[in-house]
Amino acid sequence: MIIKRNLAILLGILLILFLSSPSFAQLQELHEFKGVKIPWTLKYEDVVIEKGKCDLIFLRHGTFTGNFYLKVKKRGKTICLIPKGERVRYKNQGILVALQNDPEIPKNAKLQIKRNPALKIVYIIFESGKHTQICPFHKVRFKLKYED
Repeated sequence: MIIKRNLAILLGILLILFLSSPSFAQLQELHEFKGVKIPWTLKYEDVVIEKGKCDLIFLRHGTFTGNFYLKVKKRGKTICLIPKGERVRYKNQGILVALQNDPEIPKNAKLQIKRNPALKIVYIIFESGKHTQICPFHKVRFKLKYED
């Protein structure tokens, strides 16, 4: 009885230590695009990202949850961390052979910036590509408001 209780306490302590360890809670960098020219002033909540060159870093939190983040840096200083990456599914999602042979999926990481003038929204689209070792075959879209 005492051994079972001590074992349960020990397992509970180990679980808490595992979940609170830095490697479990870290954001994993997928790709960094340096010197990306943004021709509009972007807004995310109450943060304003002035137009000009900036670095865009795409991150992922957790292996199983698949939460994607966008970190915006200017002159080496982090401006903001955007946690609302929306995963866009490929038409052959889930079929590995079809994804490998799909000509629309890039071989290496790719960045696209599209704007919708009617809604005053900019979409920053990141594709990890086929040959990315950490997180292949992912397409993530971030939506930001903009001003001319």
